[in-house]
Amino acid sequence: MDNINVKQNKMNMTKEMMDAKLLQIAEFEKQYGTDHGQTSVYAMKKYCTDEKYRKRVKAFNKASLETIKHYNKYGY
Repeated sequence: MDNINVKQNKMNMTKEMMDAKLLQIAEFEKQYGTDHGQTSVYAMKKYCTDEKYRKRVKAFNKASLETIKHYNKYGY
């Protein structure tokens, strides 16, 4: 994986990576406008600009992983 550190299913995005993604989003919104209806674009933009949102995403992903581990362990 280019420029992405993945350790134990964790992805560490650097400030430079988030800045590059925000530039991509800006180019996309320049072409299609800000009312494009792409929820993945909104989510990535928020992820790159809001630390509190990143923490909530991390907590949600961790809880999801633990739930899946539990279901796999007990055969649900």
